[in-house]
Amino acid sequence: MSRVGPTTSEMEILTTPAAQLTAHQAPALLIARVKELLPEGGEVVAEAHQGLDALQLLEACAQAVAVLTGARMRASGDGQPASGMLVGAKSFQVARSARPGETVRIRSTMTHALGPLQLHQVVAYGEEVGTTAGVCELAQGELKVVRTEAS
Repeated sequence: MSRVGPTTSEMEILTTPAAQLTAHQAPALLIARVKELLPEGGEVVAEAHQGLDALQLLEACAQAVAVLTGARMRASGDGQPASGMLVGAKSFQVARSARPGETVRIRSTMTHALGPLQLHQVVAYGEEVGTTAGVCELAQGELKVVRTEAS
């Protein structure tokens, strides 16, 4: 039997503000919410009110990993927000910055894990509001993160 849609628990995760899923907080928090949650990754929506330059896109991708980790923790019954740190970026390439008002979606997939060290493949996409330009890739690469205990 195939699933028709998200469970009640998954719907709760998709409507939970990102600030409740990670140790990152405003004004530094760039992620608004989880769009899709998968066992090894998912997709988030980032805030790009004033645009995101290359460094901010890298930070948003790292926060996407943290928010998706926190969402999986919440879905498994652990109410603690995710905690960790970015320790490296490999082959991270930025095609262009996100423009002000552009909708930015970030997909993340964990490809390897060794204890608290994890490798995640990330891709950031942009879609300009009010245009027919469509969706384009903004940035992509591999992030190395270390999970730490939540405080």
